Amino acid sequence: MNITKIIEEELGQELERAGFQPDFSERDVWTYRRVKDGAGQSITVITGRYSRNALKVLFDTNACGQGAREFRNFVPEEDIRHQEFWRYKSEEELRTILKEFKRLILVYGLKCLDTMSKPTTDAGLTEEMEWYLYRNHEKLYEEYSAKLQTQGKSAEEVIELIYQTMEQTLDEPFENVKDLLVGLAALYGHTVSWGGQAQWVMNENRSCWLKNVLGTMKSIPLLRSIISEWDYMRKYRCRSSTGLLYDYKIILIFYDNEHPEEKKQK
Repeated sequence: MNITKIIEEELGQELERAGFQPDFSERDVWTYRRVKDGAGQSITVITGRYSRNALKVLFDTNACGQGAREFRNFVPEEDIRHQEFWRYKSEEELRTILKEFKRLILVYGLKCLDTMSKPTTDAGLTEEMEWYLYRNHEKLYEEYSAKLQTQGKSAEEVIELIYQTMEQTLDEPFENVKDLLVGLAALYGHTVSWGGQAQWVMNENRSCWLKNVLGTMKSIPLLRSIISEWDYMRKYRCRSSTGLLYDYKIILIFYDNEHPEEKKQK
């Protein structure tokens, strides 16, 4: 079964009419992107962590303070609010699911993207910051690894140091800590990729991403992840439940699924 072809037929043609363009650069991830009124918007179909025969849709923008959403976060229909993944066993069932995705996107999803395109914080990511991280991540990694004395520490321990460093700056204005956050993004990227087992790329929205981390399908928008977590902590004075460590644990799940013979690297 050619899933990509079926997605293009059942969903992609409608999205392209709405101005989206396909970006299928990741395995088992089908993303459509567009720029509307200066904001980068994306709609992504992804497979389940434990089953390739399960799909869901993620909506995202590059607006500061906004996080990815899925249907259950904003669709008011009762049966949708309690569903995360849609499972299928045949091509017919897959096409039926994609038709439902298309309906939900057209009725609710595009409006949600427009709402998500409005910044909700002063912690403003800039293209200049993204490019600086992309071009200097190796130098920044060495600098911040030395500052935080990470040599010999596990990835989990380094992530804890990143959190502790951010927690010391929560009363500072964003302008005073943005350079620090860029450096911590570099440290985080090299840490979760075990020193370089990933691709550093600038995507169409001029955002620096870490792609195919440890050879898996997992990708991370580094600066956005770091700044969003810092912004969350300064607002709520606690760490989010789906932050930096959570993302790393997801990477390890993907890695272990693809390398069952290997012991997890701590």
